[in-house]
Formats: sequence, C-alpha cells, structure tokens
Amino acid sequence: MIDEKGFYSYIDAFMNFIYPRNIFCIVCGASITKTEKYSMCYECREKTPFITAGECEKCGKPLESLYLPSECPDCIRGEHLFDRGYSCVEYNEQMKQLVYKLKYGKQRYIAYHLAEIMSDKLIKIGLENIDVIIPVPLHKKKLREREFNQAQLISKYIAKARGWHVEDKNLIRTKMTLSQNKLSKDERKDNVKNAFLLTKKEELTGKNILLVDDIYTTGSTFNACCKELQKAKPKAIHVITFTTGRNV
Repeated sequence: MIDEKGFYSYIDAFMNFIYPRNIFCIVCGASITKTEKYSMCYECREKTPFITAGECEKCGKPLESLYLPSECPDCIRGEHLFDRGYSCVEYNEQMKQLVYKLKYGKQRYIAYHLAEIMSDKLIKIGLENIDVIIPVPLHKKKLREREFNQAQLISKYIAKARGWHVEDKNLIRTKMTLSQNKLSKDERKDNVKNAFLLTKKEELTGKNILLVDDIYTTGSTFNACCKELQKAKPKAIHVITFTTGRNV
C-alpha cells in the first residue's frame, strides 16, 4: 500500500520520465543544461521580473520605486481577510504564457518549477511555522474538464520541498464560478461569494495556514476562501502566488 507521500513521489518520477526537467527552458523552449536554475535559460531568468524588494506589506504586490506607503492602493482602500500575502514574479506577457501552458496546455511539469520559485521565496522571507498548506480548490466540474488543479500540484511540490503537509479535501468549491480574468473587481467579488465550504473546521483550529494559488489579481478568491477558513479560528492565514501585477 503506497502512502500519500510515496504516491506523489511516484507521480513525480513518472512525470519527470515523460517530461525530463532542465532540458528545455520553460519560458522560451531553448535547450539548456541541467544546472540552469528553475529550468530557465540564463537570458529568460535575467528577464524574469522577480519581486525582490518594494512590495506591499499586506498582499505582496510590487510597488513603484518612488511609492511611499507600505501598502498598495488596493490594500489601503479595502480589507483583506488573510494576514499576509506574498508573490514571486511580476505579471507580464511571458509569465502569463507560462501559467497558461501549465493550466491549459497541460504541461504539468511546469508546476514543479513554479513551486521551486515559490519555495525559495518562502525561505527568503523566513516563513517557517506553517502547519498546513491548502490549495485554492477547483469546482469538481472544472476539475474534470482540466483533469488537474494547478494550485494543488504546486502545493504538493512546495510541501515536499519544505516538509509541510497539504490538506486538499477540507476546503471545497461548491459553486461553479465564471473565470475571473475578464471580470471587474466588483464582479470578481460577487462571482466567488459563498463559493467555498470548509468541511472539518476543527482540523484547522489554531493552525498556521498557507493558502496557495498561481495568480493574484484583486484577492477576491483568496478573501472568499479566507472568509470560510476563518470559521475554524486558525492562528494565521498566509497566502502565496507565483505571479501578481501592480495596481498603482
């Protein structure tokens, strides 16, 4: 009988056999050596807008160099239900296409490298005391269509790198929502209202939670998840995404 850790190690090895890592750049597709970090060629890695300084102290969005407040305009104007948010790379066309290849091109091996970047971010900021990782869930219908949840895949790799635990069955999506990418801020909020359900509150009471997704835009999805998670009275809820954009 293979346990959860052994099962995902098997899947990991199988996917690496089909799509060997560090052979092609995940951004441009150029041939690379196995020593290239994040499976990116030197040129693409140098062009990748990693968020290393000047980020919002609430949600993690990058701030303009001469912007004085410590929080971005969205966080100043509105309240988020998570304690602290982090993101790794500023959103641009290349990062959009990279996430698209993972989510819709079914290039699942990309999740491993996004998780590498996210794990390094967590190490850099010193976030250590996480009791459970929760991926933002997909509705079961969308999960059948896509065949996998990219947030879940990323979460599994982060958990493996950090030695943390993933809980991907407690928080569920009960409402089949529209895609958020073409909706306004208010429409996004309404779209995910009451879309999530926590099935076992007692399992998260007093826990430090890390909520994981691929893209952060307005925070509406995270807020909807956190509203439900707060019913368990966790100690803290941190959120992390691979990429996010500016809103100044």
